[in-house]
Amino acid sequence: MMKSGMDQEIFAQVRSKVWALLARGVAHSRDPMHCVSLATDSVQGCQVRTVILRGADEKERTLTCFSDARAAKVGEIRENGHVQWLFYHPRKQIQLRISGPAAVHTDDRVADACWAQVKGFSRLNYCTEHPPGTPIDQPSSGLPARLVRQLSHLMHSDAGRSNFVAIVGIVDSIDWLRLSKTGNIRARFQWDNDRVKSFWVVP
Repeated sequence: MMKSGMDQEIFAQVRSKVWALLARGVAHSRDPMHCVSLATDSVQGCQVRTVILRGADEKERTLTCFSDARAAKVGEIRENGHVQWLFYHPRKQIQLRISGPAAVHTDDRVADACWAQVKGFSRLNYCTEHPPGTPIDQPSSGLPARLVRQLSHLMHSDAGRSNFVAIVGIVDSIDWLRLSKTGNIRARFQWDNDRVKSFWVVP
């Protein structure tokens, strides 16, 4: 179905606002878009968890989050190579489902640049003795006693660098939904290389 010039203008405005929302989510820790549900595929089925949005690049069409290299999601992404990101902004009543392939960066310039963004106590997350998800006898941060005594040092060291990865997803599809009492509106954007196909869909 042919889209009118007005439709194309509206689609362009929606895409621009989507990237503005994502950029704000990266920059502001209390913004609703700062925390995102990341879904991966595994042999047990779909796996979903909350991650922090660390990067949103409209020009490169990428989203970035960080992870412990030993986490299950890293292996799932390496195995299947496709993820979906789910965002919701309660005040604006906007839901975003963003899909595409993802890559895990470990020992490269992307990972090094991302590691430089990890400051203070956040670096402790990558210093646990055992991988995330390992069963333990009682609630614990996972840091061994010998490291707990070195917290001030760990916060400023590269001790956790070997367990750190950056996950960078390519945005191939955006499903945009705006909820409203007067009627919900939904649009979908799909990219083929640098060409985008935009169309309205039933909410």
